[in-house]
Amino acid sequence: MNILRGCAALAAALAFGAGAANATVVTFDSLTGDGVVPNGYGGIQWGGNWSYFDGAESPYTPESAPERIYPNDIVADAVFSFSSPTVFDGAYFSGDPEVSVQFDLYLDGNLVATSGSLAPTATPAYLASGYNGLVDKVQVVDSVGSADYWVMDNVTYGVVPEPAAWALMLMGVGGIGAALRVARRGRIAIAA
Repeated sequence: MNILRGCAALAAALAFGAGAANATVVTFDSLTGDGVVPNGYGGIQWGGNWSYFDGAESPYTPESAPERIYPNDIVADAVFSFSSPTVFDGAYFSGDPEVSVQFDLYLDGNLVATSGSLAPTATPAYLASGYNGLVDKVQVVDSVGSADYWVMDNVTYGVVPEPAAWALMLMGVGGIGAALRVARRGRIAIAA
């Protein structure tokens, strides 16, 4: 059984480690001061709907100092999109705990998934999308309908396993199958 556990752990570590290497984390930290997030920043289309700032203001704490972003006006505009479909992993939020935030994920104009929700606090917390499929647009929805209650930081996307990761995963599964066959033969030989 130790062989099986070893094979499974190795396959998982290699496959998921290789896939995670593709992740893009947009920290906003190369922006300085206050302003509108430029369209295309971090490979994301912000549509002029997001602003950034670096001043200290509790409970709007950045995950990676100094910058964080927030929607310009109303939460209906809290949308960003990708030039081509990608896997969106999630982002950090901080803010007023009386509001909760969630992601609505879209592909080709269709809602394909909705994340769980998070009540932000002054300590940034990660909200995962909970969806491994491709998306081209993300909307942040909050329970109050106002953009004045939270900020977002460290947007993570593009966690798509490379072909090499899939090959490693298949090799791991094959190794587990071979180990099972060997273990089964060993039990049969002992029983005889």
